[in-house]
Amino acid sequence: MSDEKNDKSYDVPLADHEYDGIQELNNPAPFWWQLFFYLSIAFGIGYYAYYELGSGPTTDDRITALMNEVDVAKSAHKTEGPDENALLALVNDPTALKEGNEVYQAKCTACHASDGGGVVGPNLADEYWIHGKGSVLDLHKVLTEGVAEKGMPPWGPILTEKEMNALVAFVKSLQGKKPAVPKAPQGNKV
Repeated sequence: MSDEKNDKSYDVPLADHEYDGIQELNNPAPFWWQLFFYLSIAFGIGYYAYYELGSGPTTDDRITALMNEVDVAKSAHKTEGPDENALLALVNDPTALKEGNEVYQAKCTACHASDGGGVVGPNLADEYWIHGKGSVLDLHKVLTEGVAEKGMPPWGPILTEKEMNALVAFVKSLQGKKPAVPKAPQGNKV
């Protein structure tokens, strides 16, 4: 039976070599596969020549360029600081107070209570201040830079300028109010 199979002639190209009585079929890869193979080799050679031997930017060059863009963007957005009169005007602006309340409820209530009475952080409604003298500029500085030794994060890099100003106005509006459970006074009376 095996002799019959061996007698059949196949119309397939055979390779010109034989190992242990086994002949190998000669099936070349399809044209499209060979095309992409040779194109990828050409691309690799060009890529290597441009980036390793030529003038292509290195990773360090690209990082330096991106950092320069960041520095330019930072300097373009850097302001002289908050305007005290503008911040005081926001204390009487219901829209700003509403936005400030939303930011306060989302970011500050865990440490200062929802009514400003203080939990881990100090009471914001009394006349005593640990950092600064309770002015809107002092508030802005503390909120922007945070108080690392007390565990308060710097909110300046996180909040937008509008959110920060509204938060300052809202915290300033808490002064003089009576919280439900006020924390004992801390700091200096102003």
